[in-house]
Parts: sequence; C-alpha cells; structure tokens
Amino acid sequence: MEELDERLERALLARTYAELDALFEDLQAAPVTGPPAPAVGSHPQLPGYSAEDPLLLSGGLSTDSRTGPWDVPPFIRIEGGAGTVRLNCLQARAQAPVIDIEIVGSMGTIVIVTPEDWAANTDRLSRSWGSVACKIASTPAAGKPLLLLHGSVGMGSVSIRHANRFDLRKLEKQARQRRQLEGPR
Repeated sequence: MEELDERLERALLARTYAELDALFEDLQAAPVTGPPAPAVGSHPQLPGYSAEDPLLLSGGLSTDSRTGPWDVPPFIRIEGGAGTVRLNCLQARAQAPVIDIEIVGSMGTIVIVTPEDWAANTDRLSRSWGSVACKIASTPAAGKPLLLLHGSVGMGSVSIRHANRFDLRKLEKQARQRRQLEGPR
C-alpha cells in the first residue's frame, strides 16, 4: 500500500509524460496469457474505458451534456464544434483516479463543473485564440480524481469550475422532486 500511495502521489504531481513513464521503469511486464480481466467497476464494452475508444461528446452546432448521476469513464474526447459541451460531475462517480480528457476545440464552449474535492490540470492544453479558465485546484483531495486535460482549445472557450448558485439550486430542485415522487415515509 505504501508503494501504491507513493506512485499515485508521483503520478498526480507529474507534469510530463516522461515523469509518468519513470513510474513504471522498475516494474516487469506480466506474461500475456489471454485478454486481461476487466477492472472492478469497469465496463470495457462501453466507450470511455480505453484510450482507443474514448467517450465522445460533441457540441457540433448544438449542445451535448452529461449531468445527474453518471459514471465518468477514464477516457473522454470533447469536440467543441460551434456548440456547447457541458460535463456536470456534481453527482458523477469517477471510474479512475485520473480522467484523461482530450479537447478538440473549435469555436464552441466547453464547461466542466466538478465537486469541491476534485482537481484539474490544464498544462497540456494549448490555446490559440481561445480561452481557458480553470478555477479549481490542481491537486485533488485523497481518493478523488484528477481531470487531466490536453489538446487544443482553438477559438472556443474551456471553463472548469465548482458549482455556482444556479447549479446548487438546480440540484436542490431535483432533490425536492425526487422526495415528492417517493411520497411520505
């Protein structure tokens, strides 16, 4: 457990791929005996659970969003287009300690709303005429995920933030509606 904690801490503090590669240099590859068993809680048949098949969210000319209770897979690709992509992670369950998010910006808007104890790193996100506003910590609380954003913003905008009053009111309204549907206890 001590070695795992040390490697995880070094991974979360890494700023380059070389720093991540160094974490595995002393490990030996396991002999290949067949397809690996899926990790507990993973869904290899669904998009987002391998780097080759990320969950694709595309704004196009309209809107794409994920909100409410949902599982955040380890690999996401966001194509802003000219529309809006919104990831609301307030009720989400992260399926990995590091969530790799590739941004393919254009002219659209990308908004990511996270719980207070999540973190994001935008060091690998290039900007041309676009803007990036990351208003959350770069180091997550223990056991919480790090969103690792990379790619290009283009002429669009990327905003990573915690919940605002509007988001919190919406959550409270949804909770009241659920309680009404459940009826008196």
